Amino acid sequence: MTGEGDIGRYLAGDLSAEVTLARLLLAGVSPEQIADLPALDGTPRGRALRHMIAGRRKDLRELQAIFAGLDHGARSSSPAETVRRIRQAFDRAVAASPEASVAAYSLGDPAILAAATQEIVVWLDATGLIRPASDVLDLGCGIGRVATALAPRVRSVLGLDVSPAMTQEAGLRCAAPNVKFIACSGIDLSEVPSRAYDLLLAVDSFPYLMQAGSMLAERHVADAARVLRAGGALAILNLSYRGDPRADALDAARWAVTHGFTAIVLGDVPFKLWDGRAFVLRRPGP
Repeated sequence: MTGEGDIGRYLAGDLSAEVTLARLLLAGVSPEQIADLPALDGTPRGRALRHMIAGRRKDLRELQAIFAGLDHGARSSSPAETVRRIRQAFDRAVAASPEASVAAYSLGDPAILAAATQEIVVWLDATGLIRPASDVLDLGCGIGRVATALAPRVRSVLGLDVSPAMTQEAGLRCAAPNVKFIACSGIDLSEVPSRAYDLLLAVDSFPYLMQAGSMLAERHVADAARVLRAGGALAILNLSYRGDPRADALDAARWAVTHGFTAIVLGDVPFKLWDGRAFVLRRPGP
């Protein structure tokens, strides 16, 4: 059955229940099929997963219908067409479930999304990527969940997203005076001024750039080198959905050399709830 590897990783403690359910639902496995898996028999983690499914069965069915519109592997005839398709998919998804539209593993639950967001903010703080004087560019900001959490910790945040419906939702959710949301082209960062930011943060947005073509993703890395100040960093949390961490690390290392960055982190998995891999490229300091 599709997803058996994910179940094995969950039972081994390598994936959270939330990520496991999201992966299986995205793969087209129904909540009932997951709950009936013999592999879940007789283990505490198996019982916990079944208990989670039993309490959310209706919601999980609805989420699966939403996820059907978010194909993580499809590409269109051109980068521009792929971006257009992604924009439309996220406009639809945010209308159906704002939380699930930005993180499938939230299962549409605001509390799960808040916990995952807090993990990201704590990691950014612990790694020294944010400071009170930081100006942050949040690429693929979605409904503004990370920007909102960062607002009290940094000087400013500009959230960009290819989906106008996402940025509209973000603006409704966040009233912080140092945060702004703008719909962008998804093609490049030409609308962003040079040397204006200390951190360019891309949380689960590069996989969609990679869908549109690795050249489009690399164009954003080149733009990051332009918009970041000396000593600034590009933090990519999830680089692709191709399931090849070594290829992701090789791409990030190559981009660093090509565009004048130093690779600081190449594929760490620093979070407990989310399985996103972290890549950090830093510009030379003063």
